[in-house]
Amino acid sequence: MIVSSVLDADEHAQADGRTWVRETHTDHLGLEYVYSYLAAAGTDTNAVMAARVATIDGYLTRNEIRTNIESVSRYGSLVPSVTLDYSTATQNASALREAYKTMVQAEAVMVGDYLNTLTNAQIANAFGITTGQAATLRTNKLAPAAALAASLRAETGVA
Repeated sequence: MIVSSVLDADEHAQADGRTWVRETHTDHLGLEYVYSYLAAAGTDTNAVMAARVATIDGYLTRNEIRTNIESVSRYGSLVPSVTLDYSTATQNASALREAYKTMVQAEAVMVGDYLNTLTNAQIANAFGITTGQAATLRTNKLAPAAALAASLRAETGVA
């Protein structure tokens, strides 16, 4: 998430009063996001910069969650990595639960395979169900998906 923002405005205004503004935002990993724009005369550039921080943070979170879901739906329990640099495990679980509702075929199998690696408590939290219901979900859906994923991997030579 963004931890530092610096505003740099050109001291030489255009004939109509506009000025060039450069915002440099740095996240907690040290990555920088730079935005330059021509601000109209009287623009509250500090307010624009503050709003941009929220926009960048939201984008980083959504992008990380989307990337994680794509990885899980492709690799299942063999997912190379699920990153939590800009999002939380809870945010990812919630988004994965929503995505899982509409997945079909191989994607659903791989997500079921991944979910089968979680504890019943984690599944219960992700799906908003009891641990008993999570155990039933594991037995009826997730364990069969994991078995099918293992079979597909064996047939295709992916271990």
